[in-house]
Amino acid sequence: MKILIFGAGVIGTTYAWQLAEAGFDVTLFVRKLRMVRYANSGQAITYSDLRKGKSEYGNTVFRPQVVEALNPKQDFDLIIVSVRSNQWHDAIPYVAKNSGNAHILFLGNIWNELQLADKHLPKGRYFLCFPNMVMGGHIENGISTYLFGNENTMLGEPDGKVSERVQKFAGILERAGMQPRIYNKMRDYLRMRYLLSAITPGLLSKAGGARLLSGNKTLLTQYIIALKEGQKLCRKMGVGKVPLFPFNRMFLPAFLLRRMITARLTDDVQAALDTHMKHGEAEKKKQHENVLVTGKKMKVSMPYWASFEKYMDF
Repeated sequence: MKILIFGAGVIGTTYAWQLAEAGFDVTLFVRKLRMVRYANSGQAITYSDLRKGKSEYGNTVFRPQVVEALNPKQDFDLIIVSVRSNQWHDAIPYVAKNSGNAHILFLGNIWNELQLADKHLPKGRYFLCFPNMVMGGHIENGISTYLFGNENTMLGEPDGKVSERVQKFAGILERAGMQPRIYNKMRDYLRMRYLLSAITPGLLSKAGGARLLSGNKTLLTQYIIALKEGQKLCRKMGVGKVPLFPFNRMFLPAFLLRRMITARLTDDVQAALDTHMKHGEAEKKKQHENVLVTGKKMKVSMPYWASFEKYMDF
């Protein structure tokens, strides 16, 4: 299978690196200004690999095959689109126009952008994925990436069917150690996961970092209430229940839920969150705003969600 990763950010680069390490034919789409650096010196990666019960920390240099433009004659079998959430409106039309007959996999935070995909792509051309097991950020001269062993790469079709291509790509991800999990309600999952991505930066900014968050009972309570507001919005949008923490535990008393959230803030998770906070400010602000705008349109009161808006300047 000939695979193109469209988007050379932390997530796209991490998946390209692991797929290439597993022996797959992978090409990375990069901007013209980065072509020379990627072609000559590659991409420096600092990694924390927590898969399979291990804790491996190290550095490497990833030297991928690269292209600076996409056209139908390149004959890719699969194009994985992994861009920041504020870049979907540019990326989707471009990929749709230049993808040839390739299957298209959208990997990342998606809110309402599938409406645009449905407009530009025929039915059945794309499927969906979320990198729940990968987190990281840009650092000096490279990227820092965390691969968590207790999470998955969520994968599925927009219509919920377990298709042949989903099964095939799940096998590819398995060989690359990216821990796939096929889920039949990916549209719903992406909406709920977007809520977490949209609120967490403001939460961490208000707390002063991930390490200071775990002991802040008041702030954790505000976080839980804000997520409940987001959950109410998603239900009004027709989103069903998904097996995603902490939404699947919202029935618990606040003190128990706070304990469960704190227990998940391990040293590695804290470090990954703090690293992630150091880039993409415009994207994070836009995510928070998108949810708030949708709430206003659908007349869902979200005062706790809105209270984090002023902390999105970090």
